[in-house]
Amino acid sequence: MIKKWDIAPAPSDKNPGRHKLLIKGEMKDIFLIVKKLGGLCSRPEKNSGEFNFLIYLSMLEPDTMVKIKILAAELSQPAEQTPPRAATPFAEPEPFELPKPKLKISPEPRAPAQAPRPAAPAPAPAPKIQPQPAPAPAPAPQTFTPHVPPPVPAPQPQFQAPAPAPAPAGQLGSEAAPAAQPPSRPAAQQSAPQPSALSPQSPPQEEKTKADTGRSMPFGPPSATARMKQAAPKPEEKPAEAPKPAQAPKPAVSTRIGKTRWSVELPLVPIYSFQTLVSGSHNRFAHAASMAVVENPGMIYNPLLIFGVPGTGKTHFIHSISYGLSSSIGQSNIFVTDGIKLSKGVEIAVKDGSIKKLADTISRVKVLIIDDIHLLMLTDANKPYISRWLNDFMTANKQIVITSVFPPKSLGGLEESAGFQFTQGWMVDLKPSAAASYKVILNQILQGLDVKLADDELTGIFAARSAPFGEAVKALESMKKLEKFMVNAASPLSHAQLLDMLLGLSEPALGGALSGSESDAAQSWDPSTKDSWFKWGMFYPKGMQNEARFVLFKLHEKILELALRIEWQQVFLEEYDPDELYGINFKIGNFASEKNANGVIILGPQPTSALGTQEAEFRHITMKILDSFLVKGAWLSSGNIKSAAAYVKTLMELI
Repeated sequence: MIKKWDIAPAPSDKNPGRHKLLIKGEMKDIFLIVKKLGGLCSRPEKNSGEFNFLIYLSMLEPDTMVKIKILAAELSQPAEQTPPRAATPFAEPEPFELPKPKLKISPEPRAPAQAPRPAAPAPAPAPKIQPQPAPAPAPAPQTFTPHVPPPVPAPQPQFQAPAPAPAPAGQLGSEAAPAAQPPSRPAAQQSAPQPSALSPQSPPQEEKTKADTGRSMPFGPPSATARMKQAAPKPEEKPAEAPKPAQAPKPAVSTRIGKTRWSVELPLVPIYSFQTLVSGSHNRFAHAASMAVVENPGMIYNPLLIFGVPGTGKTHFIHSISYGLSSSIGQSNIFVTDGIKLSKGVEIAVKDGSIKKLADTISRVKVLIIDDIHLLMLTDANKPYISRWLNDFMTANKQIVITSVFPPKSLGGLEESAGFQFTQGWMVDLKPSAAASYKVILNQILQGLDVKLADDELTGIFAARSAPFGEAVKALESMKKLEKFMVNAASPLSHAQLLDMLLGLSEPALGGALSGSESDAAQSWDPSTKDSWFKWGMFYPKGMQNEARFVLFKLHEKILELALRIEWQQVFLEEYDPDELYGINFKIGNFASEKNANGVIILGPQPTSALGTQEAEFRHITMKILDSFLVKGAWLSSGNIKSAAAYVKTLMELI
């Protein structure tokens, strides 16, 4: 029951039209108000004084005021109502912890608002609260109490004609870097990672955060891909022990956009569902929030931002959410993409005239899921569309789910550029799993790939090094390829021995400069120029052309040693500047696409170079970009060019 309510202006620097709705009532009524008003509302907060709850409204239109009056009348007796008053100084309330998402609110149906009311209406019936099974308990309030900033009104984007396509790229280090985006605004959230220089947008001047936002880049002719999808069973509560791999649903091909030169939608992985997601202290809050989105999309957890370092399970979560929602609203109402696919797909659609078809498709869906939002590349051509779609989703109470490698405070520049506040909803972080959970997840991966490793082998190869799950899966998949090639070997090798061939765990450290004989052998060998299905290119740091030719020579030798009977056509041998801090990874992806390469070998930067100090991050972002360009990528650190295992691993990643 609502006993009293009031509305007062509460302008902020970014939103002069913001108001605050003060309510004295019960929590069940607050949730009904939030549900009815949708994206206009902020998260409810506890308040002190004559009103016990506070909700910020991003804007106060006449129809919004009518809705509030109707709701207040329905949820209250004919009691006191304080007329709106002028703004007064207001102390920031303490953050309010929302109830656990295991409760589903189902209000009783009411008569239409326009029906005549009796002279003395009875109090509205209280909504029934039906408990639903929760996948995992929500964490204690002191564990995670994010303060969500109030929504910012979305500016109406102005559509511009697409800019002409830029000229093809030449030397990778010769292109001028676009102008930096505005610095990110501070936000009270998780601590920022170490400074990064790999994003295509300049970080803030003082904090040097790792916000990876968009900048203009040329696009070459990409390939087309199909979207795999299938509804997964409705998520259920997870047992503490390792779950058995679920039966993978048969993927279906999405044709709602038709054949295009670039696939905007992200193919779904059938085994990435809530049934195969191990819940623990490292992801329990994200798990609960994701389940709440599946149960009530577009309500309180909107937009939902999931962030964490690589290998913590962000991609698994978005696939699980998609499959969970598909059982209730259908897969055709869900659009899954990532930052690169979306930004480049819109850019291409504007150029080839198919943007209306893409816009119609996105306008019909009810859920938009964007993986790796930090890789969104905003240009004059695509920004108006992306900005409008995001704001339209919030206005219509449609669900948005996004993931980011970087914490919310690093996304300020991207928010300002896109005209949309990604941090206006609910933000949850994923942490690296504890040792026990790590082994549970690894064992589940091994079962899914039919890999047999003893417990001590599992510990020595992966757990002792805390290898990210993405790298572990990639190594195991390469090992399964190698197993097929070695099937005719005189003595079959165990899976642990095959992994040693790939990872070089028992290999002595081999560093140092090339000897004269090694250099002469590399110079005397010429890559094949014959037409072949395998079209590979190579990028190497400036000043390491001799080492790059040695790598190509050793790959050829390893092919002969393993009797792989593979010939490849070397389509380019291109250098990059290891001291160019911004945008080099996008140039690599674009250049490989322009040359129609289906595989790329990247020789890592020198450890003393600017990129060499951040090689792990440089590698992660570059591999993500190549994957979006549908180009296979293999990374070879410059200090491992004498490692035999490095060439086996490179070949398995390219084949």
